[in-house]
Amino acid sequence: MAINRNLSILFTTVAISVCSTTLQAAESGHFYLKPYTGISYMNDVTGMSGASSVEVELDKGLVLGAAFGYRYNANIAAEFAWEYRTNDSETKVGTEFYPEGNYASNLFYLNGIYFFDPIGKLTPYLGAGLGWMQEIDIDLERSGVETSFSNSGKLSYQGFVGLEYQLSSAWSIHTELRHAGAKSGDLIGEQNKALFANLNYKPFTWQLGAKYQF
Repeated sequence: MAINRNLSILFTTVAISVCSTTLQAAESGHFYLKPYTGISYMNDVTGMSGASSVEVELDKGLVLGAAFGYRYNANIAAEFAWEYRTNDSETKVGTEFYPEGNYASNLFYLNGIYFFDPIGKLTPYLGAGLGWMQEIDIDLERSGVETSFSNSGKLSYQGFVGLEYQLSSAWSIHTELRHAGAKSGDLIGEQNKALFANLNYKPFTWQLGAKYQF
């Protein structure tokens, strides 16, 4: 009987400890929403269209995005992010020149984030992610006529570092530097089915955003 009572007390203690740990973990975790915008920087890219070379000169562009995530504890978070990016372009295809256009993408990422210990209200962090290109395209414009080449379904990757500033228990703002990479694959002409082969896609981003944690 004494052994049974001791075992009962032991199991009860373990069960209480497990439940307590689970509750504490649940209380420490928070979902969050994070809209952001930023400046897109891209190096000029080259490719081929049949026997003709393709040279794309790119200006600074715009990034818009949003993430829905879960912060498991003080250090670890995971998020699902959407991102739209566009950079104005000038393109030369063989001897043909297109003075206007843009190189754009619509992507979805799964990111993992590690937060370092805070320094006052500032918390540095770093992260990495894998992405899926819902669409990537380049538009060539000349004399009011637009020609588009596009593809979808390619994979992308990214790495980033940032600083988060805590405004309150629920709100924070952040600034972040990111670098991503991918191959566009063969962009197919929407009008004539011509191909732009394997343009590089390696943008840098400087962004600002807000985060609401709940």
